Amino acid sequence: MKRLLCLLAAGAAPAMASASDLDLMIVSGGQTNLVVSPGQTVSFDVVGELTDANNEGLALFSIDLGMNGATLGPLAFPTTASMMNFAMPLGMTNPAGFGGTQSGSGLAQIGGMQNTFKNSFAPVPNGTVMTGIAQLGSPETLASGSFNAPTISGSYTLVPANALANVIRAGETGSPTWMCDKAGIGTLGALTVTVESLTASASSLSLSAGGSVNFVLDGGAASAGNPYIMVGSATGTSPGVWVDGLKLNLTYDAFTVYMLTHPNTPPYSGTFGVLDGVGTGSASLSVAPGANPSLVGTILYHAFAVLSPAGTVSLTSNSTSLTLLP
Repeated sequence: MKRLLCLLAAGAAPAMASASDLDLMIVSGGQTNLVVSPGQTVSFDVVGELTDANNEGLALFSIDLGMNGATLGPLAFPTTASMMNFAMPLGMTNPAGFGGTQSGSGLAQIGGMQNTFKNSFAPVPNGTVMTGIAQLGSPETLASGSFNAPTISGSYTLVPANALANVIRAGETGSPTWMCDKAGIGTLGALTVTVESLTASASSLSLSAGGSVNFVLDGGAASAGNPYIMVGSATGTSPGVWVDGLKLNLTYDAFTVYMLTHPNTPPYSGTFGVLDGVGTGSASLSVAPGANPSLVGTILYHAFAVLSPAGTVSLTSNSTSLTLLP
């Protein structure tokens, strides 16, 4: 199908000695790196910009998308006048439509082409070609979609692949058709999503001055109303502890045992409880001034687990570190 689209968009024109490149970037709210909650809905845009002005804008584009840890659904039908021209009935797409064809957990052949060959023998495509799309200095949102972030803490990447594009040849007027040239593919920018369910208000605490560190526990909406327990380790995060098939990134030690058997006990509070209606909770560690100086240099690691109604562990968080200072 991609080859067919290329041939149709290029028409019978001879190959040009040089052509523009199309830079593609996936962004969410203008950002290429996000920190989100487990299961959070993440909206994103595929943004394209041609690298020079030796053309009259984009005629065709197609990309595949894939992401580790998430299943992608077809992207949205375009709503802007310029991009509607790439989708049926104004433009031409693969049979599954502009939003792409499901391919495993990813998507293939997102996008389409304008009616550059000025179809007049079939009902579709029937659009009028628009020039200037994604030209240098005017990046264009080519497609938009969303996905649910994984529920397991970690770093995940939404990656574009197998991109292709054609541009309308400079000087074209559309008579009798719009001659096009194959464009190169320049930058392919991915979107990195970090799923974090545990955050701390500080990464260090002075024993002589004392103070408090607040923890925010975010199990995502799917964990709303479920019990949780936050535990710690004084020796590290590896190799971790496996519980009900999920890994808790803490080294099991005496401190872990203490927190398991003494929940909500000073200097901690909120280490055991129930997540609220949106799946969040809070805990804290409070140290009085002049605490035991022999603990200086100790690094405490914390993480939490969520229990399902059946009593099994349904979610484990990332770990945070807290260094005890003089």
